[in-house]
Amino acid sequence: MLHKITPFKYVYIVAVIITLINSVFFIGAGIVRSIKGYRAFFKKDFFISEGHHPGLYLLEALDSFMISLVFMIFGLGIARLFVFDKTEGKKLPQWLNVSSLDELKTMLWKTILFALVTFAVTDFLKDPHASWDALILPIIIFILSASFFLIHKPK
Repeated sequence: MLHKITPFKYVYIVAVIITLINSVFFIGAGIVRSIKGYRAFFKKDFFISEGHHPGLYLLEALDSFMISLVFMIFGLGIARLFVFDKTEGKKLPQWLNVSSLDELKTMLWKTILFALVTFAVTDFLKDPHASWDALILPIIIFILSASFFLIHKPK
């Protein structure tokens, strides 16, 4: 099946490059947020004008890094499956040794769930007195986790 997709290899190369650029952008955003958090911490200005605590900047940086990781796994996974499909698995890092879309989907699902959890924690810490609609994200995380468990349950 992968050999039929080979003529579209250049389209996948463009998609991979753009996805990796997105990953670098989120790494930059994480670095900027980390620097803001460190600056606020060392100034001893624990409550900055926007109401942010330095730890919240660091949690937001973690969110950015997790989103970057999702983009990176997706981009490199697509490259592995559709562009470098003839490369031996021994030359690649273990985490990038995916041989099917199902394996890539599983890896992305786990990464996205972890990113959502960190985002939900950050969101809760920003406003601990939020209304009932703040429960939407944890409910979504629970549904995705339960779905993942049921799909990948050992038989």
